[in-house]
Amino acid sequence: MRTGITVGAVLATSVWAATPARATLPNYVGYQIQARTNFASNPGGSYNVPGTYFFSGEDIRVNNSRQVSFHLGVTTGDFQSVWFGQNGVGGIVYNSANDAFLGQTSLNNLGKVVWEQTFLSPNGLYFYDQPSNSSGFLTSRPLGATGWSSPRINDSGKVGYRAIFSGSGNVWVSWEAPTSTAFHAVEAGVDPGSPYSFLFTPNFNNNRQIAGKVRLGLAGQTGESQPDQVRLFNSDGSSTLIAEDHDSNAASPYSRFDNSVGVNNVGQVAFVSTLQAGGRGVFLSDGTTTLTIATTTAPGTQVMDVEFFAPSVNDAGVVVFRAKDSAGRRAIWAGDGAGLKKVVTHLDILPSDLGPARVEQNDASPVFGGAPSINAGGDVAFNSSLTPPGDNQVEWGTGIYLALVARKGDMNCDGLVNAGDVPPFVQALVDASGYAAAYPSCDILLGDFNGDGVNGADAQPFTAAVLGL
Repeated sequence: MRTGITVGAVLATSVWAATPARATLPNYVGYQIQARTNFASNPGGSYNVPGTYFFSGEDIRVNNSRQVSFHLGVTTGDFQSVWFGQNGVGGIVYNSANDAFLGQTSLNNLGKVVWEQTFLSPNGLYFYDQPSNSSGFLTSRPLGATGWSSPRINDSGKVGYRAIFSGSGNVWVSWEAPTSTAFHAVEAGVDPGSPYSFLFTPNFNNNRQIAGKVRLGLAGQTGESQPDQVRLFNSDGSSTLIAEDHDSNAASPYSRFDNSVGVNNVGQVAFVSTLQAGGRGVFLSDGTTTLTIATTTAPGTQVMDVEFFAPSVNDAGVVVFRAKDSAGRRAIWAGDGAGLKKVVTHLDILPSDLGPARVEQNDASPVFGGAPSINAGGDVAFNSSLTPPGDNQVEWGTGIYLALVARKGDMNCDGLVNAGDVPPFVQALVDASGYAAAYPSCDILLGDFNGDGVNGADAQPFTAAVLGL
């Protein structure tokens, strides 16, 4: 493919550029709309989604390639659907038969999506695989299970989830094709020898570990006064204690934990807790070291109210979560224990297929739905209600977005790597101060591909990135 780019000749006489320190938290440089749901009778219709499709409170999943998945319902039938896309292009990839119920999706870095399907045989876990453009039934393991929830697929194709044994209780399991099933944790109703009376929503990582909140007690002892812990379980049933509440340990600062957690591939678990001393907080811990991401009671805090939605964390330790700011506006935040920033906030203006759109509702309803998710590059997936900037009584439906992080080669910080990055890259090579003045929100090290500063050696990998090679 010819683009007219002749970077090599220009770079032959380049000089070393200055190397300022990189910010710890991701540098969000723009927003990319993936789809927009809106009832057909409303102004503007929908985008990348049929007008009769909708969702409410969905968690939007994103992988490292900026592929996105989510679950949808319909208003004109009894079936449900799965959406998949990338870079603002996508559509429906799976429709269930009538009367089936589909759970929320999970997405790995190889483009494979999983979800649970019930109320229509065969019940169990289902998949969509983007590389082969195929979909279908995956598994109903373990034997005897009557329900499945919160499946998470990792990059080796293993799936961790909560399986339900009707009349007995729940288990946390992971499945590997074709029939291998590992029991990570079991409720006392299933195994009287278990210390856990209830297992809450699990999460799963690439190391075949399941993280989640557990309630201690005998079968049936599931009240809030029971001790609660957050644990990280291995596939052999061993586990690491991440945190425990005041009922479990009188010295604990945590009064109670929210029901869902985030987990990364280096053994860190992100959780939200109501605090014994008052207020709420977001934390990240591996069981030995605990980082405070944000609390509502810290001096000078920007966070006023942490909402009851699961946090998400990547391997760099960046946690995203939902909370109100000091002005009372709902926002999605990113924090790493050293810094905190808002990714998107109520009343922000975002790009849409209809033009500039405001994150807004026509009433006092929340403007964000579900929990945000973050990928390894720091991009954040979320959904938000939209209106025209000048009239919040006109509904433009719900937009599915990525907050984009500048990546290697994104020299103009528009979230993309393309021919538009060539002039600023050349300027960074020959005039570092001029580049910094022209692109004050960018990091010159976006042009450093080999870790030795920005210089002529970066020309070839930069050109490859621009050409998508």
